[in-house]
Amino acid sequence: MLNTRTPLILRYFIWSMLIFAVSMGLWGFHALRSLELKTPSSSLPLRGFPAYRNLKELEMPFLSIPVYGIVSEERYLEIARDAVHHLKKAGAKTVIVPLPQSALFTTKAQKSIDEILKDSIAILGVQSPLTSTYPPYADRRFDRRSLWWVEHPLHNQRKIPWGVVSAYSEFMSPVVRFIPTGFREGKMGAPVSDVAVLALRRYFDIPDDADIQPYASRLQIGSFAIPLAKDGISYLRYAFRPKVQSVLVANLDQFSDSIHYYPDWSSGKPSTEPMEKIWAKHQGKIVMLDWYGIRQYQWPSQGWMYTQVFGAVFHRSFLSVHSEWNVLLITTFVLLFSVFSYSMRNGLTVLLSFVLVVAMVIVSVWLFDSHNVIFDPIYVLVPILLCGFVLPIVKTSGEKKIAEATIKSLEEENRRLLELQRRSTHDVHF
Repeated sequence: MLNTRTPLILRYFIWSMLIFAVSMGLWGFHALRSLELKTPSSSLPLRGFPAYRNLKELEMPFLSIPVYGIVSEERYLEIARDAVHHLKKAGAKTVIVPLPQSALFTTKAQKSIDEILKDSIAILGVQSPLTSTYPPYADRRFDRRSLWWVEHPLHNQRKIPWGVVSAYSEFMSPVVRFIPTGFREGKMGAPVSDVAVLALRRYFDIPDDADIQPYASRLQIGSFAIPLAKDGISYLRYAFRPKVQSVLVANLDQFSDSIHYYPDWSSGKPSTEPMEKIWAKHQGKIVMLDWYGIRQYQWPSQGWMYTQVFGAVFHRSFLSVHSEWNVLLITTFVLLFSVFSYSMRNGLTVLLSFVLVVAMVIVSVWLFDSHNVIFDPIYVLVPILLCGFVLPIVKTSGEKKIAEATIKSLEEENRRLLELQRRSTHDVHF
């Protein structure tokens, strides 16, 4: 009996090793990029989306100024110049001015940029090539360091305070990612920081020329740290609702072609305070202009995403990424299914596979919601599904071959016995 079962054991070993190799290969090469980080989104129907529900209300030294109206890129820069001038007089600590996507070589645009920089509190933000256009859902460009390059806004003509606007979240995902220090300037190769890092340096009065290098998987800025995952990306979630996100908005009057500022009606009713007091609320704050014409899609706006970034910094609430469990879990599940499938019926193997898939998704969502831990189970689900599908087929095929061999052996034995009986009967008659 042992000899007849040995080929089945060998087939189980070969197929288990093949499943293990395929699973490790997919994980090692990130072959399922389009499915990564999708598990945290699976609980969105329970939480609600957009991310305005069940969020922590907090205070932070960050305000945004929405810029409304259909305006050209040149006109937007003029609005930015005027807003930065008002904010400097109001005592704002620093102002992030995201620049339009296209390069602006016109004299009027260059003049506006020069005047913005003269106020000395502005930081120019260049749109990241990873987020400047709306990528297909299957395109995980953040994982490709070959795209972590950005062009100098003034083409290296002079030294200016500038950074990259890298904060990004995929469609219907609660995870926000940004790259604090990983970008490089296109021509000189100099490191380029995210605008949030530059703004925090200004906020904590750290000189612009002071060298800040990542240390032990984190970037220390003042008394706060930005954790860095192994891929150089910082992860956070939509978790904060500021008590005050903006106190005024900027708008271009199309009839008079003039810039107007209005109190923000976020409270549901107009403010009766004079504009001088409203401007004064920006004193000592990090401010970001939030123009919806910067990108091709409006939600979430850059102001809202950087609200989450600064909220994670000031409230020390970043996500931790754990992928080191993958090797252990892949190995464990392959061994478990090999033994279980060999010993039990195929129906139980399929049922176990289904139960483990559901359990892994539930655990992943629980870790994300309750402990700010990203455990992406997609590469662990691969061996579970493969084992639940392939090993029962291997067992059925092997048992079929064993049954066929047994039947063949019995038939041969039966023929041998019949032949012996025939000869014995022949000898008796003789």
